[in-house]
Amino acid sequence: MLGVLINYNLPFPRLLLRAKSAGLDIEKEGREGNLFVIDVFGSKYGPQTSEEYVYTIGGFNPETYIPKLEQIYKDIFSKTDKTEVVDFVFSLDGMAFELGENRSIKLMKRLLSNHIINGRHLFSLYLLSIDRVSKEFLSWNIEFNDYVIEFSSKKCDHGICEEMYVLKSPLDHFEPKAYRYDTKHQDILPLVAPRSRETTL
Repeated sequence: MLGVLINYNLPFPRLLLRAKSAGLDIEKEGREGNLFVIDVFGSKYGPQTSEEYVYTIGGFNPETYIPKLEQIYKDIFSKTDKTEVVDFVFSLDGMAFELGENRSIKLMKRLLSNHIINGRHLFSLYLLSIDRVSKEFLSWNIEFNDYVIEFSSKKCDHGICEEMYVLKSPLDHFEPKAYRYDTKHQDILPLVAPRSRETTL
């Protein structure tokens, strides 16, 4: 399986640290040919890295970004015979900031049309902070994606509580469900609404 990570949000050294904290060693996977990075952030703001698995976009311009991105995908695919591709965008709100929401929507439609996949099976993962985009942009992305999972964090008695809401899936008989991440035991548990108290008169 091949990974393609598009970075809109962080300088490359900080991206490496952030990924390691999540269990992904970008340097190791990149040098072994399992991962390529398209560093949009470095293309626009610098600094740029010389690693062979990292692509930058010369003369970054939102108006010419889409054809340049397509050319990078074609070049990546010419270097590997792997047909299963995981495309990870970090993040959609970062893309919307750099390209504009309308152009970002157009780009996602182009990816969905599979013009640049060349027979490969593409599975896309997107991160999106809903506080940074419009409701219209959020609505488009809910429409585009087969799976929609929402995460929220809040303070609780024993620290930070993580809640996960599975809102959309193409699976038969799917019903939206909620889960809680137990940070102490590192386990995912169903989130059950508390029962109302019975009152005896």
